[in-house]
Amino acid sequence: MTPGAIFATMAGMAGFGTNPRRYLCSQLVTLIFNGESRVVNLEEICRTGALLECDQPVSSGIHAEITTGNVHFHGTVTDVEEHELGWRIEVEFSPMTPWSPETFQPQHLLDPSSMQD
Repeated sequence: MTPGAIFATMAGMAGFGTNPRRYLCSQLVTLIFNGESRVVNLEEICRTGALLECDQPVSSGIHAEITTGNVHFHGTVTDVEEHELGWRIEVEFSPMTPWSPETFQPQHLLDPSSMQD
């Protein structure tokens, strides 16, 4: 992924609250929706939502759950976008299940704001 793609991806999460701090990561998690489950890659996470990569689309507007181990985040799929490697899925978390680094530390967690020019 190029730096421009990272910026474009993170900028695409504009619907997630009022500019929450976003973290890059890479971890396989389970997306549960409508009685189905799929293993997807968690690419970005913030207090109010997550960006997932999946090889199949899901419907925008559905209620979904992201799980990994004993951690569960409930929310709504707010955007689904096809790209050259599959599908980019944005999930906005319920206010009852916000993310924090203390709750769950995804693998390869990186705070882009900590990078120096």
